[in-house]
Amino acid sequence: MANNISKNDFAEVSLAYQILKTAGHPLYYRELIDKVVAAKGSTIRPPAHIIAEIHTQINLDSRFVHTGKSTWGLTEWSPQRISLRETEETAAARQDDVRREKLLAAIQQDFDSEDAGLTEEPADLIEDETEIEEDEEELETN
Repeated sequence: MANNISKNDFAEVSLAYQILKTAGHPLYYRELIDKVVAAKGSTIRPPAHIIAEIHTQINLDSRFVHTGKSTWGLTEWSPQRISLRETEETAAARQDDVRREKLLAAIQQDFDSEDAGLTEEPADLIEDETEIEEDEEELETN
């Protein structure tokens, strides 16, 4: 099956791009299409067909962005779009970072206070096998 998009359609979309770039602001779709048709000159195609083709090509071309109320602008004019999900994920990650920092600070403080109160030698802190067996027996009886 042959591709139904003609070189004419590409020229019309390029004209629409140039018209918007020159205007410097979004245009109502009908005004934009009328300017494209006027720039192209007369054609043998029916006007409704031309309008539908140009509108479809603008919809499919990533250089254009629908700005609302049937107006079209250029993507390059729009600030980078960030989805709500990305914003929420970023906020959650920041909260996780803050919680992690607080937890680490609390652990470090506990660790430092334990070190300050340490009176036994490290070798004395290691339980021998008898102490371990006694602890296991105590747990089993409870």
